[in-house]
Amino acid sequence: MERARELSRPYMNREGVVGIYVVGSATRPHRDDLSDYDIEVVLEDPAYAQTPDAERQVFAYKDSEPKVVDYEFYLRPWSEFLALVSSAQDLFHYPYQHAVILHDPDGRIASIVRRLAELPEEIRHDRLRVHYLEFRFALGRARKTERRGGDLNLRLLRGDAASALVKVLFLAAQSWPATHHWVGQELRLLGVPETLLENVESTFRDPSQERTRGLVDAVGAWLDERGETFHHHTDALITWAFHRSEGKGAFERWAGR
Repeated sequence: MERARELSRPYMNREGVVGIYVVGSATRPHRDDLSDYDIEVVLEDPAYAQTPDAERQVFAYKDSEPKVVDYEFYLRPWSEFLALVSSAQDLFHYPYQHAVILHDPDGRIASIVRRLAELPEEIRHDRLRVHYLEFRFALGRARKTERRGGDLNLRLLRGDAASALVKVLFLAAQSWPATHHWVGQELRLLGVPETLLENVESTFRDPSQERTRGLVDAVGAWLDERGETFHHHTDALITWAFHRSEGKGAFERWAGR
């Protein structure tokens, strides 16, 4: 992280800079040789407005093969940074759970980072139900699609099921869902059992009907261990999702995210 701090020094005395922080794999224990430093700089709105487009996002590449990014500076205006708090995109919450603040002279960045990282219980509650239903619906549609034929359709549906399931696992583990390229590593860090993760991987590698049924049972058993009960009441879940205003609103906000 000291290198990120050194890279950021030219920005620290720049006019209008509110703060600087690092997100992404540089802040996580699974950082590797392909990882870069994702450094974000928040500017006062007038200073951002005066910044040329070419300076709003700057990449530097490593002198290596394959060619990969060494570091990136991404500049954003203060008003946009504030607005992220209400975003329905995991990308604007999950990384802030582990953000490292490099420069925050007035303490303004830290308070917003805390709000971005927080996972309110009402959001966790709604999203568990939304994504669990997405997982089950996608598996059901995949079974029908497999009988009809259509490889692209089937792959998309199984991808939908896998994506919804990992969101359920993250939320049950009290975390915003991670970006897809670090899902396995982050779920293991959160303590999701290796046997369950192996079950997920093997099922989507060879998704027979028997395997998917076994996976649904395994997920249900783990949710039981976490103290969750919503998955035992499928009819009530469907009623909530399709006939209650709060469920409809939750689906509109979170489904497919």
